[in-house]
Amino acid sequence: MSVLPRAVPARFTEQLQAALMAAGVDFDPTLKPGTRLTYVVTHLGRTWEVQYVLQHSGTPLWKLTGPGANYEWGPSADTADVVAAVTAPDPEPAAAPVDPHPKVPRTHLGFEVPEFIRAAWADDLGQGWRLGVASAVGKLPDTRPRC
Repeated sequence: MSVLPRAVPARFTEQLQAALMAAGVDFDPTLKPGTRLTYVVTHLGRTWEVQYVLQHSGTPLWKLTGPGANYEWGPSADTADVVAAVTAPDPEPAAAPVDPHPKVPRTHLGFEVPEFIRAAWADDLGQGWRLGVASAVGKLPDTRPRC
C-alpha cells in the first residue's frame, strides 16, 4: 500500500518555482493556508491551485485545479504541463449562434416551437401546429358566427 505525501520536497518546490519564474509567472513558495501540499499561483487574473501528488521516476506530479483544468481525480500534470496550463492564453468565447428564423417566436402558448415548425411558420404546417397547440391548451380562436 502506498503512502500519501505529507510535505512537498524542497527540490520540487524549487523546480516548480524556477519553471514558473522562467515563464514570467510570479510564484510565492508559501503553501495555501490550511494545507500541506498546495500552492496558489495567480497569473493574468486567473488563480490556479497546484497540489503535489507524488513523484514518479524522480519527477513530481501535480494536481492542477483552475480555469480550464480541473482534474480532481483525473490525470496529474508534470511541471511542464503546469507551466503550460498557467501561461496559456484565455480561449476565445464561442460566437453566439445566428438564429435562422429571427422573426418567428421560439415559444407559442408556453410550448417550445420545434425548429422545423419555425422554418414553416407561415405555411400550412406552421398553422396546423399552432392550431394543435391552441386546442391542447384550450385556447381555440372564437369561430362563432357573428350576427
